[in-house]
Amino acid sequence: MINFLSVPLITRAWAILLAMSSGNTYPYCSKAIFRVCHSPGCRDDGAIATMDKLNALALPGVQVVKGGCVSLCGSGPVVEICSDGGEMTISSVKRKRVKGDALLSLLNEFTVNSEAEGGLKQQTPAFTSYMRDRLIEGYEQSLEANDAYNRKNYEKAVELYQDAIENGRKPALILQEIRDARGNESGSEMQQYGYPAGLRWLVESFRNSCRSKLALGDVDGARRDAFAATVFSKNADASAHECLAEVCAKSGDALGELQALKAAISSLELLEEEYLKPLPGKDAVARAAAAKVRNDAAARKRELGFKAVKLENILRLS
Repeated sequence: MINFLSVPLITRAWAILLAMSSGNTYPYCSKAIFRVCHSPGCRDDGAIATMDKLNALALPGVQVVKGGCVSLCGSGPVVEICSDGGEMTISSVKRKRVKGDALLSLLNEFTVNSEAEGGLKQQTPAFTSYMRDRLIEGYEQSLEANDAYNRKNYEKAVELYQDAIENGRKPALILQEIRDARGNESGSEMQQYGYPAGLRWLVESFRNSCRSKLALGDVDGARRDAFAATVFSKNADASAHECLAEVCAKSGDALGELQALKAAISSLELLEEEYLKPLPGKDAVARAAAAKVRNDAAARKRELGFKAVKLENILRLS
């Protein structure tokens, strides 16, 4: 039987990494809000991928949020930047076609020397330029791995996910620790699924690696990746628990499968509750998007509920 709830919390993994990296300096960002236009045109131009990448790579001080149309259709993805230079005034700049090198250049503009905020470097873990390069490399490898996974080239996907995780896991955890130390300045988008948006690419990599290994018959490897996905999502990602349920089913562990399904259902219930909250000031598009998330979660919860009931009946008769 798999007791997945006994997996050490992610904070323990962070603590180990922090101990390894203390005493160095790191770059951080001046305060800014990046509003990524989510109009239909910008979404077609890759706004979702841009927002995911900004969330993964943005240094502390940068808040990444969804934005409305800024009337620059055909030039997407468009990012509206509101920066606070320490004065009472707020400046807003719109950047066109923010992806690839243009996206990295935008982030570099908001990176300043760590000495500018005296004493902060002694209070937070190190995030060096070398680590940032490793994080970027790992993130890009995860995108290549996703492509191989979607093409069902599972052997290639496993290889690429392994490289992505090896390169990007430690920098991603350290960067998230710095964000948390600064009061989660990356904004509400970082927590919309119950765990930071900056770690979603890592959780997805573990999930897809798990399913790739299952397809190749590597049940033990799949189990390790499924556990990792639950740990790095702080047990909040329903799909990570579903991965664990699939591993248990493959290995004939009905009780472990039932536990994992119940954990997935609990995660979906929390997601439903989050998106039932009122959205004052939000436009019709935002409310429709929230309704879709809520409805999708409810539908998936019902489907998993039927599976759980069936397993409970089987276990009761066995």
